[in-house]
Amino acid sequence: MAEGTPTTVAYKQVGDLTLYIDVYPPATTSEGAVPAVVFFHGGGMTVGDRKSWFPTWLHKRTTAAGFAFISADYQLLPPGTGKEVLEDVVDLFAFLERTPSHGTVQVDATRLVTAGASAGGMCSFLAAVHASPKPCAVLSLYGLGGDLFLPHFLSPKTKPFFLGYEILDPANFSEYLYPASADLPPLAQSQPAVFGPDHPTSPGMPSNPRMPLARLWMQLGTYLDYWTGQHAPSLSDALRPLLPAPDVAPADVDEVLARTVPEPARALFPQLLVAHEWPRVLLVHGSEDTAVPAQSSRALHARLSAEGVQSALRIVDGSEHSFDLKGGAEDAFGALFDEAAEFLRGSVFDT
Repeated sequence: MAEGTPTTVAYKQVGDLTLYIDVYPPATTSEGAVPAVVFFHGGGMTVGDRKSWFPTWLHKRTTAAGFAFISADYQLLPPGTGKEVLEDVVDLFAFLERTPSHGTVQVDATRLVTAGASAGGMCSFLAAVHASPKPCAVLSLYGLGGDLFLPHFLSPKTKPFFLGYEILDPANFSEYLYPASADLPPLAQSQPAVFGPDHPTSPGMPSNPRMPLARLWMQLGTYLDYWTGQHAPSLSDALRPLLPAPDVAPADVDEVLARTVPEPARALFPQLLVAHEWPRVLLVHGSEDTAVPAQSSRALHARLSAEGVQSALRIVDGSEHSFDLKGGAEDAFGALFDEAAEFLRGSVFDT
């Protein structure tokens, strides 16, 4: 749990749904406005909230460096889609520009950086493209969205593929599958939960049915249908036959598959939107990640570098998804954590 008490602020209202941020102050008092890290949580886009899977190591280092640390809610799939997530990201940055005061913290909107873990990496990538004010830097921790044209998201699976978990029975998740999923109420908070050790059949397994949803959609090869809202006809069905051989260059893949993505949905694919104007980016990914393949970060790094964007890639050998949240991570990865925090610090203090 993060040190210090955050100020909780509503940044957006969608009907009866309120979206919040937690604003943590810098570790030391400072006169005037301060830079801020805008952090987006993981959860496959289907579960979690601004307190879930909180990166204490990043909060501690950046607040010590003089940043405020802002952790944000965003609308979850389903019934939301990438369209709603993108709107939330854009609206949050606009809110921080027009409403800089939060408790004792005055945020300098000209010195915002963004960080995202897993699904939150997608939010940070979208901010790099669409947000105003534009973040000065992007830190992606095993981020989703670097390459969505992978078999991992498009090909049906019949054997365990995701963190060693079992293949799921879609019949157990009928309310979260299209078309029933479209009738769910909008949601921006769904806390992760697991069965206790005394559960007769599933000790330690997810008890919140939203937790395995991203895995289920990847298993079915339909993740992009839920991300884009393109179910009828299915975008995944249209893209799947076009998947190339593994040795085809990412840029060539994009050119072929992008033609099949409807124009309004292209705004949800960061890999199709890479341009020289992106802020500097640091991509951190475990080499053995089975939730979001490391190829996603490798491919985005290649695209960014080709466009002349300042991009760095750190592949952590032997590490799985969420390696930074495991026990002993500080001892194992402290130097990497220091590098990531310094990357953000240098983006606003050394320019």
